[in-house]
Amino acid sequence: MRTTHPPTAPRIEVVGLLYNPYRPAARALAEAVQARLQARGIHTWVGSSYEITDIRTCTAAPCSLLITLGGDGTILRAARAALPDAPPILAINFGRLGFLAEVSPDDVDAALDRVLAGAFWVEERPLLDVAVYDDGNLVEQAVAVNEVVLARGDGPRALRIDVWVDEAHLTRYTADGVVVATPTGSTAYVLAAGGPIVAPSADVLVVQPIAAHLTHVRSLVLPGSARVALSTVTHHHETVAVIDGQISLSWTPTHRLVATQSTHALRFVRLGAPNYYYATLESRLNRRDE
Repeated sequence: MRTTHPPTAPRIEVVGLLYNPYRPAARALAEAVQARLQARGIHTWVGSSYEITDIRTCTAAPCSLLITLGGDGTILRAARAALPDAPPILAINFGRLGFLAEVSPDDVDAALDRVLAGAFWVEERPLLDVAVYDDGNLVEQAVAVNEVVLARGDGPRALRIDVWVDEAHLTRYTADGVVVATPTGSTAYVLAAGGPIVAPSADVLVVQPIAAHLTHVRSLVLPGSARVALSTVTHHHETVAVIDGQISLSWTPTHRLVATQSTHALRFVRLGAPNYYYATLESRLNRRDE
């Protein structure tokens, strides 16, 4: 994956606006932006990021641009639902952390002027394809923006999780769980579990155990071509498999989870300098302590 700087920005003809329905100010701003765009002859859709039918309506045109108004959770929902077309996302932050967003509500007018003038670049980030198999048969599949987590449920006991990389057995963790993450997800669950921060456009996957016992393999950064598989050995313990903290996958002791880099990409509209990530990383991380 790579960050791209197009010599000429794509023409903005259709815009989808997805807002967090639990933030009234986000909906109000979405409607105000819609009116402004329509006044300039741009076709728009407005919908709730919590309603899958709204998201698919917003992206059915397809969109030249997707504007999200909410926090990082709104971006995650919108990014997954907008596949496979994956229009670039302009994220307006109404959340607490806003780790993925770049624009504050107060700066929307100036940001729109720049976007409509083509004064932006597009950042591409890898996504994760996740598949669950039972005896070789595909049971479920999904795309992760941040990560897939295989972890213990409500029970207090740790799991034993086998990890394979490219069909080679890597290790057996005794842990609360294992995270397989994209570079974007390295500042989410991976960071909370003590893992590394990875540049968002890096062509890698991250494997991170959660509260592992007596293991030498604490964190592993793999090439983007790697195929990571997980299975549980502890058959009598409740286990959950979760995508981005939002989607639960089916899981039984006979299941096997496989994670690979997706052929699709997450694309963001960026207005700052290409080094924005490093210039703002510390301040964004400090928001977690507020």
